[in-house]
Amino acid sequence: MHPLLSSRTKFFLYLTAWIPLGALLGLVLSLPAGLGWRETTALTVPLSLLLALDCLTPWYTCRFLTLGRTPIWKLLTNHLLAAVVLSGLVLLAGRALAASFTTFFPDLDRRFRPALPVLAGMSILFYLLAIALHYVLLAVQSSQKAEVLAREAELKALKSQINPHFLFNSLNSISALTAVDAGRARDMCIRLSDFLRNSLRLGERITIPFSEELALARNYLDVEQVRFGQRLRVAQDIEEGCGDCEVPPLLVQPLVENAIKHGIATLVDGGEISMLARRSVDTLRFVIENPFDPEAPSTRRNGIGLVNVRNRLEARYGSAARIEIQTEKDRYRVTLSLPCVAKR
Repeated sequence: MHPLLSSRTKFFLYLTAWIPLGALLGLVLSLPAGLGWRETTALTVPLSLLLALDCLTPWYTCRFLTLGRTPIWKLLTNHLLAAVVLSGLVLLAGRALAASFTTFFPDLDRRFRPALPVLAGMSILFYLLAIALHYVLLAVQSSQKAEVLAREAELKALKSQINPHFLFNSLNSISALTAVDAGRARDMCIRLSDFLRNSLRLGERITIPFSEELALARNYLDVEQVRFGQRLRVAQDIEEGCGDCEVPPLLVQPLVENAIKHGIATLVDGGEISMLARRSVDTLRFVIENPFDPEAPSTRRNGIGLVNVRNRLEARYGSAARIEIQTEKDRYRVTLSLPCVAKR
């Protein structure tokens, strides 16, 4: 579909842009024919409307005769021929209008004849300008499409990093448990299998409800609960309505993993991970906080998990989403803010 016909607003703005063009057309037609303002208006309004509709047609020929791929002679021949045909149709319409208005404006048919060459030239000029405009629209559309494809490719690449990274850490945990408690290691394998099954299922989708994302994070916590037992505690405060917001899959899990690896795992007695979610009219705010041992050996707190989340948010939402990291004494806090769009 023509981009200017995709909505009423765009089409209305397009017709509005023709008001000054119609005024210009009326001016150049009235001078050689010596027409009054009423006669000029009666002829110009329908002719301008006809030209406005005809100047939408280059969209289809420009899509077929693409720049850079079509020989220049073919471009010129086709577009000039179309312009001449359009000019002929407008001339016929102009003569028919002048003849039909003779009852109201005596001898208008004869007096309008000197303006016919001007009408033909203006019709060709407007059509050629419309061709140039449509090639610009096609270039913008192509650029936007290429940008969307590039973002989708980047998102897929970033998302593909998550499961291998998590799987590597989980397998290390299972390996350590096998020497201490084979039963817990087996239980962890089962829960890990459930998590990977769910993450692969949800990971195929571009977005999922935040409620499903939290459930996936809970699956991950079930896996780690086997390893940490009572050392790992979780508190959730999720405001009603947050679950309907659509978010990229596997967005929360890396944050939970980071909280456990660089927080709970550094404490002898473990600690509590708190998750809070609030929704405004069009924004979802998610906060995850955990304790950590500031005297523990230095680790890369902003590892691949947080970098991945930051890059995915930037690739998908640009400046509309952000991630903030705060460290206060022995507390580590990560805050996500992103647009909240709920599917109807």
